[in-house]
Amino acid sequence: KKSSRDLDGKAANPHYIHIYEQVAVAWATRRRIRILYQSLRSTEAKEWLLDPYLVEMTGVGYSAYVIGMARREELEKLTTFKLDRIREAELLEHSFSVPEGLDLEGLLSSSWGVWWGEETEVKLRFSPDVARRVKESVWHSTQIVEDLQDGGCLLTVRVGNTLEMTPWIRGWGPDVEVLAPQELRDDFCGWAERLHRMYEVKKDKGKRVKS
Repeated sequence: KKSSRDLDGKAANPHYIHIYEQVAVAWATRRRIRILYQSLRSTEAKEWLLDPYLVEMTGVGYSAYVIGMARREELEKLTTFKLDRIREAELLEHSFSVPEGLDLEGLLSSSWGVWWGEETEVKLRFSPDVARRVKESVWHSTQIVEDLQDGGCLLTVRVGNTLEMTPWIRGWGPDVEVLAPQELRDDFCGWAERLHRMYEVKKDKGKRVKS
């Protein structure tokens, strides 16, 4: 029901609605679906055969995802697909059953949204300007919030994948510093350097125009 209500809030898009309906019917009737999927960093769409185990609405913009057993060529794995990136969807007659003992709720328990993996500890230092706002909400089931001497706070969570929480971290702008893991900190350092170069170039161009 929540997914249906959230879908109502998206701008009318006949293609997206068709994809959503095909996936929803496949999930509800336990039927396999053929999809043509273009991942975020891919230049081409690839065909998958998918047994949809769960349809979930989550994340910024109320994006919808389908989780299930996916097959392509010699590859077979439990994975997540974002519905916005499905180019085609065809309902097939082949039926399936969810494997006995598969605990999707447990699999997603440490996720920030719908992506899972090996748990990683993330430490974020928030400035005094936003500390109160950070402490007002429960952002994750594993979170630990500690007060800092300068009035800021330290948020620690353990997530299965840092990809989904990256836009959330970026949304805090200069009021948050990534302390760990080092790989995520390096990503943000690189992002900050690119922003700096971009604005420096625009500032220099502005000065030349004025002169």
